[in-house]
Amino acid sequence: MKTKSLALSTFFLLALLQLSFGQDNKQGTKHALIFAIGDYTPNSGWPHISSIRDVSYVKTAFANQGFKDIKIVEDKDATTAGIATALNELITNSKPGDIVAIHFSTHGEQVEDDSGSKPDGLEESIVAYDAKLPAKMVVSRAEFLKYRTGYFLDNRFGSYIDTLRTKLGKDGDVVIFMDLCYAGTGTRGVSHVRGGKPALVSTDFESKNYKLTDENKPQLPLVDQTNMAPYVVIGAARATEPDTETLDDNNADIGPLSYAISKVFNNLDTSVTTYHSLFAKIQAIMNQRIPYQHPVLSGNGIDRKLFGGSFVVQKPFIEIDTINGLAMGLKAGKFAGLDVGAKVAVYPEGTIDPKGKSPLAMATITKAGIYTSTAQLDKDPKLAQAALGWVFVTDQVFKAKALKVAIISAQSRGPVSTAYSQNEMLTIKTSLERLPAVKIGNNPDIQIEKKPTSDYIIISATGTLFDSVPHKNSVTDTARLRRKVQSYIQYGFLRDLNVDDPDIKLEMKLIPLKADGKPDSSKIALKDTSYAFKDGDKFTFWVKNNGDEDVYFNVIDMQPNGIVNAILPIKHPRKGSGIAPEQLRIPARKSVLFNRFKVTIHPPYGKEIFKVFASTDVIDMEDLASSEGERNGTSRGNLHPFVQLFKKTYTARGGEPESVSDSDGCSFNLYFDITPK
Repeated sequence: MKTKSLALSTFFLLALLQLSFGQDNKQGTKHALIFAIGDYTPNSGWPHISSIRDVSYVKTAFANQGFKDIKIVEDKDATTAGIATALNELITNSKPGDIVAIHFSTHGEQVEDDSGSKPDGLEESIVAYDAKLPAKMVVSRAEFLKYRTGYFLDNRFGSYIDTLRTKLGKDGDVVIFMDLCYAGTGTRGVSHVRGGKPALVSTDFESKNYKLTDENKPQLPLVDQTNMAPYVVIGAARATEPDTETLDDNNADIGPLSYAISKVFNNLDTSVTTYHSLFAKIQAIMNQRIPYQHPVLSGNGIDRKLFGGSFVVQKPFIEIDTINGLAMGLKAGKFAGLDVGAKVAVYPEGTIDPKGKSPLAMATITKAGIYTSTAQLDKDPKLAQAALGWVFVTDQVFKAKALKVAIISAQSRGPVSTAYSQNEMLTIKTSLERLPAVKIGNNPDIQIEKKPTSDYIIISATGTLFDSVPHKNSVTDTARLRRKVQSYIQYGFLRDLNVDDPDIKLEMKLIPLKADGKPDSSKIALKDTSYAFKDGDKFTFWVKNNGDEDVYFNVIDMQPNGIVNAILPIKHPRKGSGIAPEQLRIPARKSVLFNRFKVTIHPPYGKEIFKVFASTDVIDMEDLASSEGERNGTSRGNLHPFVQLFKKTYTARGGEPESVSDSDGCSFNLYFDITPK
C-alpha cells in the first residue's frame, strides 16, 4: 500500500471565485484531460508511485458519463512544458457551453510563494516529470529559482483555468479531480508518499514571509468572473495530510480518489446528482478504505447538477462526522443552533429539500461544542458510511440568557408626543413577550424609547443606539420591532460566546494601512490593542500562533446596529480572490500578515466587535446560517453579508448560557470604535 500527498491545494482556484447562476443549458461537448506521473527519472529524487494504474479506471469512469474526447498525458510527456501544452490545446478545442473534466495523479509539493497571494507564504504545486528534489529543502535563492522550474505552480495552473472558464462561458462547466496530496506528514506503516516532502524554500523564506516587513510583494489583479464557467475541485486529502493509496479489486495499488470515482461513476444519474452529492458518495467510499483521511470539496459550482446542469436551491444541511450505534457526531455545534436539546433529522445524502420526505431517523443533541456536537438517534438510520447521510435541523436551540426590556412610558418621559401611551405600551409589551427569551421589567439590557420620528432601541449599559423602527411599524406592525429585538438577542449570544481552550494561543491585531495602501507593519510591535477608526479608514489582520499546534481561525464582524458580516473566510466575493477556510491556517509558532486582504470602514458609528473563532481543525462560520433579506446590500465595503443566526422560526430556550465542556476550540472578541471622518 502506498501514500500520496495532495500536491495542489484544492483551494488554489479561489483567486477565480465568482458565483454564477444559470439556467439549464443545452449540453455541450464533454472533454476530459488526464495527467498521470508515476515513473519519475531515477535522478529526480521523487520515488515511483502507481499513478499510471489510475488512468484506466478514470478513463472508463469518464467514458461511462459520455466523455468522448479524452486525452491522457503520462510520465515523460507531463513535464511543465507538456502540462502547459495540453492545457492550451484543451482551451483551443473547447467552445462556449462545453463541459471539461481534468484529473491529476502525481506527486505534489509545497513551494515558496513569490506572488504574495498565499497567507502562509507557500504555494502548492504539481510535481511535473522534469522536477528535481534537492538533497536539502532549504536552498540558496539561485538554486531555488532553478529547482522551481520543474514544479507546475498553482497560480500558473489557475491562470489556465481562468482562461478556460472564460472560453466556456457561464453555461460551461469545469470539474477538477486531484488524486494527490500536498505536504503530507509522511508515511503510515509501509506506505509510500506521493509528495509529503518538506516545503521547497530559499534561505530567506523565514525573514521574507514571517517577519512581515516585506510590503512590496506583487498584487494579483482582480478578475471579473461574471461570465466565467462555474467550477468544482475535489481533492483526495486536505492540504496538510497525506493521501494514502488503497487497493483496487485486484489487490493492486491505486489512488483512493481514482478508485472512488470509478465506483461512483459506474451507476450515476447525473440528472439528479449535484457535485455536493457526488462528493458525499466519493467521501463514503474513501472513508471505508482510509478512515483517517479527509477528502475536500471546493469551488462555486458545488450545488450545480453534474456536467452542465443548472444550480439547485439546496436547503442547508449539516454533515455527519461519525455514527457509533445510536450516537451521531455532527460537524456543527452551538454556533449553528445545535445546543443541548436541539432536534435534527437524518436523510440520505443528496436530499435537496427534506419537505415532504420521510427521515431515516430523528435525533436530539446531547452534547455541544462551538463547532461540533453529539446527538442521540431514535433508531439506526442504516447508513453504510456517515457521509451517506445529511442532517437537517428541525428545532434550533440557542441558549441565550433572558433579555430584559424596558418600555419608556408617557409618565416617565416628557410630553405625550415623545412617549408611548398606555395602549401603545401594552401592544408593544404583548408583542415582545411572544419571544421566549424576553422579559419586560426593571434593570433592562435594552430599552424602547419613542423619538420624534422613530422608536429607538437603546443599549442600557452604554446609552448607545442599537437600531430604530419607524413609528408606524412599532405598534401597527409589531413583527418588525420583534425582529429588531430578536437581532439583539443574536448579537448578545455571539458577543457572550467566549470560550477558552488552553491549547490554542492565538493573537490577533488590526494593522492600519498607510496612504500608499500598504500595511503599517510598525504597528505590529505595539502592545496597545485599543483601536479607533474613522469612516473610510482601511486595515488588515496580523495573526500569530503562540501555541505548539497549527490553528485555523475565522472572523465575523458585529456592527453596532446588530448586523453580522462574514469577514474571513470569504468565498464568494463579486470580484477578485477569496480566502477559503483551509487557507486560514496559522502554523505553530508563526505569524501571518494578511497584506492582500483589506477591510474598509463605513458607518454605522459606535463600538464594533470582531468575533474571532479558532480551532486546531478546519472551521467555516460563513456557511452556518442564511441572511435576512432586508439586510442584503448593507455590508461594509468588501465584507460579504453574513447570514443571520436567528430565523423567524427561532426558538430561544431561556436560562444562562452553559459553559462548553471538552471544548473544540476557542473564541474571543476584538473591540474597536468607529467615528466620523
